[in-house]
Amino acid sequence: MWGAMPSAHSETRVVPLPERVSPLSGEFVDAALEQAFRESTLARVLSQQRTGLVLWAALMIVFVVPDYLALGAVPSFWVLAVYRGVFALLLLATVEAFRRKPALALHGHLLMGLALLGYPFFFLLYGLRPEIRSFNTGAIMVIQLMLFLFVPVRVTLAAPVALFGAVGATLGVWLTTTEVFVKVGTAFLVALPAVLGYAAALRQQKTERQEYLLRRQLQDANRELQDEVARRVALQDELERHASTDLLTGLPNRRALAERFATESARAQRRSEPLSLAMLDLDHFKRVNDTHGHAGGDAVLNAVGEMCLRSFRGVDMAARVGGEEFAVMLPDANVQQAGAVMQRFIDQLAATPTTVGNQAVRVTATAGVAQQQPGEDLNVLMARADAALYIGKQAGRNRVVLAPPAGSASASG
Repeated sequence: MWGAMPSAHSETRVVPLPERVSPLSGEFVDAALEQAFRESTLARVLSQQRTGLVLWAALMIVFVVPDYLALGAVPSFWVLAVYRGVFALLLLATVEAFRRKPALALHGHLLMGLALLGYPFFFLLYGLRPEIRSFNTGAIMVIQLMLFLFVPVRVTLAAPVALFGAVGATLGVWLTTTEVFVKVGTAFLVALPAVLGYAAALRQQKTERQEYLLRRQLQDANRELQDEVARRVALQDELERHASTDLLTGLPNRRALAERFATESARAQRRSEPLSLAMLDLDHFKRVNDTHGHAGGDAVLNAVGEMCLRSFRGVDMAARVGGEEFAVMLPDANVQQAGAVMQRFIDQLAATPTTVGNQAVRVTATAGVAQQQPGEDLNVLMARADAALYIGKQAGRNRVVLAPPAGSASASG
């Protein structure tokens, strides 16, 4: 029975997100599932992080010029310049590390470590270049947002780094100005993007993991459907094989013979080639069943089937068409050639005993061979071969009899 096709609707169940994802980190509670998710995003994360690091290094170097124009070649300029240069080299070294070992990008520790090293540079600017305090605060606000939204990293790592940036910027302003409004305003400005960024990134990470779960469930459902299709195709093939194969001997059955005969008959007529058919019946097979039981009879039939598979040409077709009756179709063989082939076969059969239990059982067979006449279908051809087979039985069995052309008087053995 084929059974009912499983519905992807009924098999795929979406697990509620709160049961699978931490509400504070936006990560899967299951460590193995979280690792699988990160690995699935590795290519995207790696590309974005490397791009961000290269741009960051370029900006660090480019802003050496404004520093020089503003400060001149004074010690404070060289402090900033060295800081920028060393940090840019660290950023580029991280890009190379990611290229050599992409898995480093998955955890985010290295990237957040760089961010911790980068923030003090902006804190120094409050004291060394107070005239760009507003610009510096704006840069820190952008960095706060970038930590969460533009650089794919874990919010559990970005949050403490953003807090460090907000606290450091606030202290930098409080130590370099006496205006309370500026102090409070700066604290608010650098904290706001951190809070908003955290909330937005948390939501984004939950959404990404929900989509990942859905993709996995859809992939699982798709695999199940593909497996079901493959199972049904295999079942269909098996049913077709059973419909055209004798299950005991493994030989084609009469239906398969009829289908092949139609093809071979059309080819023979088109090419004006002979086509012969032999009917073969085991002699005294009832004695085998009576003596050795049906299991012994089946063993003999199976041995005959195996001999058929070994003995004839690849273009020939041997089929079991009855209890102990077989048919052999021989394309491109006239009746004399087919008769010679069948004679060799029954001689081999008579000389080859079959082991049944602990006994060697010898069987013989009689064959009738007929060559197709113009316009003759399978049933008529089989009937002529059967008639020759009957003559062989009457003449003493264990022989081959050639059927005469339709309308002739007698068969020859």
